[in-house]
Amino acid sequence: MNLIRFFLVLQGKNQAKESAKILNCQSGKFNVDKISDLPEDLLVHILSLLPTTNDIVATSGVSKRWKSLWKKVHKLRFNDRIYHGKKYESFLHFVEKALVLHKAPTLVSLRLSVGPKCTADDIGLWIKLALDRNICELIIKHYADHGHIRLSRRLCDSKTLVSLELKNAILGAICLPACFSSLKTLHLRYAKYSGDEFVRNLISSCPSLQNLVVKRHNEDNVKRFVIIVRYLKSLTVYLSPLHDVADSYAYVINTPNLKYLNIKDRYTALCSFEDMPYLDEANLDVAFTHTEKFFESLTSVKKLSLCLKKSEAQYPEGIIFSQLVHLELCTCDDSKWLNLLAKLLRDSPKLRVLKLNDKNHDFVSKYCTSSWNQQPSYVPQCLTENLEIFEWRNYKATFKERDVAVYILKNSTCLKKSVISPKFKLSGEICDHHIIREDLASMFMGSSSCELKLD
Repeated sequence: MNLIRFFLVLQGKNQAKESAKILNCQSGKFNVDKISDLPEDLLVHILSLLPTTNDIVATSGVSKRWKSLWKKVHKLRFNDRIYHGKKYESFLHFVEKALVLHKAPTLVSLRLSVGPKCTADDIGLWIKLALDRNICELIIKHYADHGHIRLSRRLCDSKTLVSLELKNAILGAICLPACFSSLKTLHLRYAKYSGDEFVRNLISSCPSLQNLVVKRHNEDNVKRFVIIVRYLKSLTVYLSPLHDVADSYAYVINTPNLKYLNIKDRYTALCSFEDMPYLDEANLDVAFTHTEKFFESLTSVKKLSLCLKKSEAQYPEGIIFSQLVHLELCTCDDSKWLNLLAKLLRDSPKLRVLKLNDKNHDFVSKYCTSSWNQQPSYVPQCLTENLEIFEWRNYKATFKERDVAVYILKNSTCLKKSVISPKFKLSGEICDHHIIREDLASMFMGSSSCELKLD
């Protein structure tokens, strides 16, 4: 056998060069004996890097030693797209046979990428066989239309399953009482559910859950998305609308041990937060019109990114972001971000990094806006004692924005780095580039050690 042909499948993972070094071969031709002399653990590891289980099984014809080697690979991947033009029954038979013959003590990962021909019964059988192998990670992706997946009692009761990822799945009723007792990671990507209660039951049935990713579209049959998980550490929620979204959509989030929060949803109006005293990082691109405990729940955060376009979230007086050191604020909502910035600077005494960015694509002329008339009555503590980095992306040089830039540069006595990047017009040219450069160069700098750069 020519070893080069074998390692061609691994290109893109940079394994061929590494394996050649292991073999210490100088020529371009390799024989079966040399690769077969590698330790079995290394051979199994190399096999696990192949794209699909079809490629892994194909190596069984290399020699007698390789005949059963593939059965010890702990990660199996099946993709029915490689059976395009062939009888689908051959794919079904191959998956079933591979799972039955698998001999590794634990099946670390099973990945299924299937299309519309795959039925819930097919997937149910494969899950049953995987459970027999003490599966740890199960990933099922429908690459075409949504496909039905049953969350069986045995799957719910699995003691070895720690990670479950479902994409484009239609999930029916869950067997109650259910308990994914060992599940730590759950990804639900563009799934369809039987209703609000299903989601609440599913998520609450995962007492050990630490990482939850929910990517939604507004036709998932859920109006009130309830997430109540005591030990959750990381939460990501994303909504991609297929059609117009009604104002009746809502979130209820009760995750008292959360450390990372990421929500991108400019369509859901209602959100109820409970306290998150251990939160380290939050990225919020939302348009909540009604909120409960929104800003209060974020007061422990160390790194915060906010885009609150059209949001009506009320900023309460008296709160302090005592741990906040990194703030990124979107400037797309011209009517609100200035006032919010002033309050956040006032209430974030330890802030060291401030980044402003307009995520909107519209270009606004500087002659269309008024000056900043809501400057803080006194210079915030973070500017005089801690702020070291100031960046402004998509700076439009409006009168308001210039006032903000002047204020921050003048009062930030500890600045070490300051970068301002003007916004591009739709034509691709920067508006008044030389004028902006001259204007910025003329600004007074409160820190003598900071050099202002214009990207």
